[in-house]
Amino acid sequence: MDDEETVRINVEVPESVRDTAKQKLDYGGLSREIRERLEEIAFGPELAHRSRLERQRADLKNRLRDVREKRREIDAEIETLEEQVQAVDEKLGSITEREDKYDAKLEELESQLRRDGMRLDVENPKVGRAAATGGVEPEGVIRELKDRNPDVPDYAFEDGLHDHEHDWTGVLDEDLGQDPDEREARYR
Repeated sequence: MDDEETVRINVEVPESVRDTAKQKLDYGGLSREIRERLEEIAFGPELAHRSRLERQRADLKNRLRDVREKRREIDAEIETLEEQVQAVDEKLGSITEREDKYDAKLEELESQLRRDGMRLDVENPKVGRAAATGGVEPEGVIRELKDRNPDVPDYAFEDGLHDHEHDWTGVLDEDLGQDPDEREARYR
């Protein structure tokens, strides 16, 4: 029956009958009911039932195919999102690693500034390397070091080659236990 050419049948019924029947059935239900009844009349209830089951099977297979396609699309979207999350995680890891390296460079500079009495200015190569590591300008490194070390005088962050007025030798051991405000007042 499936390979056979179909024909259209016109049946005249009262409009109220048609409308009431349509209301009771889902979309396409009226045509399906008429088709099934005609098959039952033509081939008997057994064959009509078989036909109905074959159509139901075909409908279910189509729905299954559609759902599988949707699942493939969802799986592809999930995979894409997972890849995007992983890429962002890698970028965050890279930023965190860079921040950790930058912080380590700042700590090293602080130690040289405070303990060794090294002057640090924007032209100092170590300041430049720290700036490159942190993705900032050398002025930003100096600003951050000043913020982190308010007790260190400003002249310690300037080139000392021509500064004969100030001698920077670092923070004295006796100053290390002092209140930072007292240390700051002593060196300013």
